[in-house]
Amino acid sequence: SRLPPFCPSRTGEEKRAMSDLDADLAARRKKLMEIRRRKKLREQKRAEMQRLLAETEAVASGQNTESALDAKMSASMPVSTGKSKAFATSDVQNIIDSIATKPKQAEVKLEATPVKIRTIAPAPSVIKYDKGIQIELETPMEKSLKDSLQQLNEQIASGAVSVGTATQTQEMKQKEIKTIDEVREEEKRFKAQLLSVEEKKKILDSESFLTFFRRATKVVERTIFQNEDIDVTVDYASIENKSSEKEEAMIKPGKVFSWASKTNKRAITSIMWSPKHHKDLFLVAYAELQERDKELSMDPDGLVLVWSLMTPNRPEYTLTCQSAVLTAQFHPTRPNIIIAGTKSGQVIVWDFSKKSTPVNRTSLSMGHTHPVYAMASIPAVNKAYNILSVSTDGHVCIWQDTEHLEKPDRELDLKFVGRNRADFKDRDITTTTFGFVGRDSNALVLGSDEGVIYKARIYDVPHAAPGIHGAVNAHVAPITNVAFRPPIKGLPTLMNELYLTSSFDWTTKLWHTKSKKPLFSFERCRDYVYDVQWSPVHPALFATGDGNGNLDIWNINTDAELPAETINVKTGKEEKAMGAEKTISKLSFSRDGTKVAVGSSSGSVRIFHLHEKLALPKMTDAKILYENVQTMVKSTGSGSKESKQ
Repeated sequence: SRLPPFCPSRTGEEKRAMSDLDADLAARRKKLMEIRRRKKLREQKRAEMQRLLAETEAVASGQNTESALDAKMSASMPVSTGKSKAFATSDVQNIIDSIATKPKQAEVKLEATPVKIRTIAPAPSVIKYDKGIQIELETPMEKSLKDSLQQLNEQIASGAVSVGTATQTQEMKQKEIKTIDEVREEEKRFKAQLLSVEEKKKILDSESFLTFFRRATKVVERTIFQNEDIDVTVDYASIENKSSEKEEAMIKPGKVFSWASKTNKRAITSIMWSPKHHKDLFLVAYAELQERDKELSMDPDGLVLVWSLMTPNRPEYTLTCQSAVLTAQFHPTRPNIIIAGTKSGQVIVWDFSKKSTPVNRTSLSMGHTHPVYAMASIPAVNKAYNILSVSTDGHVCIWQDTEHLEKPDRELDLKFVGRNRADFKDRDITTTTFGFVGRDSNALVLGSDEGVIYKARIYDVPHAAPGIHGAVNAHVAPITNVAFRPPIKGLPTLMNELYLTSSFDWTTKLWHTKSKKPLFSFERCRDYVYDVQWSPVHPALFATGDGNGNLDIWNINTDAELPAETINVKTGKEEKAMGAEKTISKLSFSRDGTKVAVGSSSGSVRIFHLHEKLALPKMTDAKILYENVQTMVKSTGSGSKESKQ
C-alpha cells in the first residue's frame, strides 16, 4: 500500500485517483525506456561507422585492422569539453588524401563505390562526475522524469499527499475514530464483570448449568478414582520380585457397589456390561421392595442403576419406572439406550443421556399381560435391532426397535406343533428364561418353572409351523437360566450350539442342541443355583452362583467334577458390615473375561478379578473342548427323553 499504516482505508474515489496516478507514472516510465533505447541505437550506429573507417584505413596502410580500429576509437572518444566529436565528409577525405601521399609498397587497385557517411547529431546529454570519474549520462527528459518520480514518492511517504478533497480526508479520519471507539466498547462488553446475587442464582438454577455440572463432576471424579487401583508412587517391580515365590490368588475380591438408601433389601434381577465404548460401565436392575418395606419408602418400584468401576460410591445414572424391573439390558449399538422388561408386562426404554424416566414404553393393552422375565435384541434389516420378549404365559412379542412400541410387529403364543402335541395339550407354558441357538434368531430354547426345556421356532420354515416342536425334561425344579456358548471367532459351529442350564434342584447341566440328553451334570452345589454364565473369551470356562453365596469357576477341559476355583461372597469386611443374607442372584462376565460382577439378594454388587492364568484361554483349549464335546455327543446319542415332531 502507498498509504502509511495508520491511514484509513481508501474509498472508491481515492482508489480511482491512485489508479490514475499509477497510470501516469507508468506512461512516464515507458517514455523513459524508449528514450534510452533510441540512445543505445545511436551509439551502435556510431560504433559501426568508426569500424568501417578503421578498416578502410587499414587496407590502405597495410596495418592490422583491430589496432587501427582501437586507435580510431580512442581518437573519437569525447573529451572533457562536454561535447561529442562528430565525423563529417571532409574528415573522410583527409584520411584518404593522407593515405595517397604515403610511399607505395605495392600496387593496390581499389575500385569501390564512394561511401556516403551520414552525420548523426547526438542527443544533448548531462554528464555527472564524482571525483573526476564519470558516473551518469542522462538526457534532460530522463532527468525530469526521474526527479518528478522521486518527489512524488517522498510526498506519499511523508503523508503530505492525500487523495481527494480535504473534506473527504476529514470524514475518513472521523470514521476511523468512530470505528476505534466501537471496538473499544465491544471489548468492554466481553470483559469479566461481577455478577449480582440474583444473576448468580439464576445461572446456578438453570437446567443447562446443572446438566453441564453433573457431567463435568462425573468426568473429574472418574479421573480421580483411576489411581486407586494403581498407585503411581509405588514401585511395583520391586514388590513383584520380592513376592515372586508366593502363590498368587486366582480370584481376588474387588470393590462393592451399593447405595444403602436405594438398593438395600432389593434383590438384583439383572446385570449387564456395556457392549460398546465404555468398558467400565455396567447396569444393575433391582427388584421391588417387600411389602413391609414399601410402607416406609416413597421410591418407585422399578429401579435400574448404571455403575462405573471408577466410582463405587455412587451410580453414574439412576433410572426409575413405576413397575418392578425383572430384566434389563443395553442396546447392542446405542450404549445410552437401556431396555427392560417389567412385572406389569410392559417393555420400558430409557435414554440416560436425556432423562432418568422412560422415553418410550409399550401399552398395557397391547402385547404382554403377564410379567416379562426374559428378553433379547435380535438383528434386523439396515443394521437395526428388534426386541424379542417372552412373558410367563408363553406369549412372544417382537417389537420393531425402540422407536415403535405402539404395538408388536409380531405376536406368537407358544403352542405345541410337534408329533405328540396331544400329550401337551393341557400343559401351561410358564417360561422365565430363553436363549437363541447359536446365531439363529429363529430357533429358541426356553426354560420353564416345571424344569422342562422347550425348543421352539418363531417363523415359518419348510415343513414346520412356528411354535414348540420339542420338549425335554431337564430338571426336577424350576430352571433359573439358559445360557448358550457365546460365539467366539475361529470356533466351529458345533461349539456355538452348546448351552448350560441352572436350576433350583442344585444342579447345572451341559447340553447340545443335537444331543438327546445332558452331556454332563455338575452337582457340586449344595443350594439353589440361581445363575450360570459362560466366559466370553475362554471356550471352556463358565461361572455359577448359588444360595450359599459361593461363586464357582468351572473349566471343563481340566476338571468336570470340581470347580477350578471357588470363593464365597460372604467373606469380606464390606459384606459382613451389611449383615444381610448373601444369596448370589445374578452373574455377569466383563467383555475381556477378567472380571465377574456378582449380584446378591441384598442389593449389593461385588466385582471379582480373575487371574490371567484362569481367565484367558490357551492355544489348545478350543481344540480340547471340541474333541471332548464330540465324544460326549456320541456317547449320548441314544436314550432320548425328548418329544420331537
